[in-house]
Amino acid sequence: MIRKTQAALAIAALFATPAFAAASFDANIELDTDYRNAGRGAAQGGRVELNAAGKAGTDGFVAGRASFLAKKDSTTAVDDMWVQFGNASGDLKLGRFEAADIFPVGKDTVVENDGAAGYRNMLRGRYGNNATYGEGTAHAALTLNAGSGLAVELGVIAAHKNTAVRPVVSYSMDGFTVKFGIDSGKTPEGQKIRGGGVTVGTTMAGAALNLSYNAGKVADLKGSSVGLNAVIGAAGVGYIYDRNDVAGGGSIKENNVYVAYSLPLFNTGATITPALAYSKATGTGTDGDAKITARVRVNYAF
Repeated sequence: MIRKTQAALAIAALFATPAFAAASFDANIELDTDYRNAGRGAAQGGRVELNAAGKAGTDGFVAGRASFLAKKDSTTAVDDMWVQFGNASGDLKLGRFEAADIFPVGKDTVVENDGAAGYRNMLRGRYGNNATYGEGTAHAALTLNAGSGLAVELGVIAAHKNTAVRPVVSYSMDGFTVKFGIDSGKTPEGQKIRGGGVTVGTTMAGAALNLSYNAGKVADLKGSSVGLNAVIGAAGVGYIYDRNDVAGGGSIKENNVYVAYSLPLFNTGATITPALAYSKATGTGTDGDAKITARVRVNYAF
């Protein structure tokens, strides 16, 4: 109840404070209706997202963004909340955000999981394998633009007594992008993290294609992920192969396939997206049953 009240007061303050008169505001609703096999049945979830953003300055700038979520399960949350300042040569971002993406998943309306998480985008921030980095975590990313499409981002996450770093080098030219990153540090519980990844993307004939590979260790357990996806207009398709060591011996291997297609909802700008995800794990402790999820997502920006 306290968090709901705090979120409501924060939203009200954004609209009421004159200092934010130059800020831009937008909102959208996303509602998912799912059906899952293997006796898991139907479910529905979603959220309304309210965004506030602003930027001031030209040669040097200061920018900020906050995204508030009101969820269907009656909880509230904050998605993004960051401040960024710098110039064309470089900038520093602080707060809650996602750093450079070295395992993009394309049109991931729904991606199922059957027991193996692999090793993807560790230390990126906000979501994914960073769930152990919770409230109170300090996150910063320093980006330097070397010119000619070359940039370097140094991300730092500090939680309790432990710190982790994530340098990422990216290069873009003529519709082609490559990013390479390294993970090094410890979780808040003191477990070592060592790994990294590379992703290559290109845009051709209206299609965006990405191929990614991430691998590493958390504590002494190895994990790896390979991803290939394409977004062609309103359609998206992807494949992910995950592998994880299991404590005590053995491993889990998993194949994931996901597809989605967005359709216009009347002539309103809203969309309705049918999507399907399939996941099948084999190895230590798996039950042999594939997981299949069908989802229909309605998205309306207002």
